[in-house]
Amino acid sequence: MLEVRNLVKRYGNFEAVRGISFSVKKGEVLGLIGENGAGKSTTLKILAGLIKPDGGEVKYFGRDFGEDTKRIIGYLPEIDALYDNMTVSEYLNLFAEIYGVRANIDGLLKRLNLPDKYIAELSKGMKRKVSIARTLLHDPDVLIYDEPTGGLDPTTSLSIAELMRELAERRKIIVFSAHNMYYVERIADKVVVMKGGEVLYSGSLGELIGQNTTYRVDYSFNGRRESVELSEIDELLEFVEKVKEQGGKVLEIEREVPRLENVYFNLIRRKGN
Repeated sequence: MLEVRNLVKRYGNFEAVRGISFSVKKGEVLGLIGENGAGKSTTLKILAGLIKPDGGEVKYFGRDFGEDTKRIIGYLPEIDALYDNMTVSEYLNLFAEIYGVRANIDGLLKRLNLPDKYIAELSKGMKRKVSIARTLLHDPDVLIYDEPTGGLDPTTSLSIAELMRELAERRKIIVFSAHNMYYVERIADKVVVMKGGEVLYSGSLGELIGQNTTYRVDYSFNGRRESVELSEIDELLEFVEKVKEQGGKVLEIEREVPRLENVYFNLIRRKGN
């Protein structure tokens, strides 16, 4: 399990991260969402051991971060750092040697549908896949991805999202940041919503959506058709019973499940107010 408790990071008087906490078990995917400058990338860099926090703690499988921890992490930065004068296999072989592992590079190329061309000849999406392949060379337990689908075409983004879900099914811990809510909805089990370094929500994606689900009830009473919107299931059941007791008739009940994007903007607006 990855456990993050009250994480704080300051740059001078500026607090980039203010007391963020969450946990992720094996096989779970957690998505960090928030505006630019919310503290997502800073949080991921702390998790990867690239920068040190000023407060709080990060524990991997019950242990503090140490040199050995880096061996179980695959980190994907927001911007690819590739060598254009190398072929894909040359690049991956180089990092396999650096990691001291014997990797199934042919298998990775096949799984990611990567051609063994010079990196300079690849599209932006293919270059992103090369970076992802690098994170998998040493078969890490934890994957930390900063905007894995950022700026990519829908087909490539979908293939990366499917790969991440597949990796979670193989019991990997995955923490990633994203602006595109569609892919967060598609693959995340948990979400952390951030704004200005603070956490607005941390927990189950399903619970967050459920908290914002509403029920529209169409009913007739004394020959008139009316409707009402309710936000709680208990409230819904009580209302339906009341309509029946007073001689009315429930015509239709529609469950309205919001998209994550709408829930996110509502959280941000409430924080702004």
